[in-house]
Amino acid sequence: MGRYKKNIWENTFLSFGISVFFGIACGLAGCILFSAVSFLVFKGMMFGKLFNLLTLFISGYFSGNLCGRYRRRRGMIDGAICGTVIYAVLLSVSAVFGEFTDLKKLMILAAAGAVGGIAGVNSTRPKNLM
Repeated sequence: MGRYKKNIWENTFLSFGISVFFGIACGLAGCILFSAVSFLVFKGMMFGKLFNLLTLFISGYFSGNLCGRYRRRRGMIDGAICGTVIYAVLLSVSAVFGEFTDLKKLMILAAAGAVGGIAGVNSTRPKNLM
């Protein structure tokens, strides 16, 4: 009889922490990519707001997707929590610099996280899950 190994995704705080960190990393990568496209291709900031929205959506979606894919339950709720935590990180970082973000970003991140969580739960089961 084999010993039961605790899965990393059973710990709530650790699984949300990993998912939020991955979402923030994807958001930073999207921000770098979109700023390079804006600088090299468009030579201006004419699509700045659209790129900002896409970066927020990418960040929330991939955070919720990773959490839903490995936790395999409550995808919409867990994804929305991941998006809300990303917004809290964004709010705290912006408060350090003296500016505050608006609530539209919270709604975008929570909705994108919920969509990503649903997609993650309904995706194929990862091979290295168990």
